Amino acid sequence: MDEQDNLALRKFLHDLNNRVGTILATAELLQMEPLPPKANERSRLIENKALEVREIVRNIQEHFMK
Repeated sequence: MDEQDNLALRKFLHDLNNRVGTILATAELLQMEPLPPKANERSRLIENKALEVREIVRNIQEHFMK
C-alpha cells in the first residue's frame, strides 16, 4: 500500500470511528431515559454492536497500519 492509500485508509477509519462514537454516546444516553424494557434492550444491543464495530476498526488499523 502506498503512502496516499495509507493516508486515505487512516482518514476513512478515523471518520468511521467518529460515527461509532456518536452511536455509542446516543445509546448510552438512551439507557439513562425511562424507556420500556424492550427499548432498553434495543439500546443495549445498539451499544454492543457499536463496540463490536469499534473493535473491527481497531483490528483493521493494527493490521494495515503497522
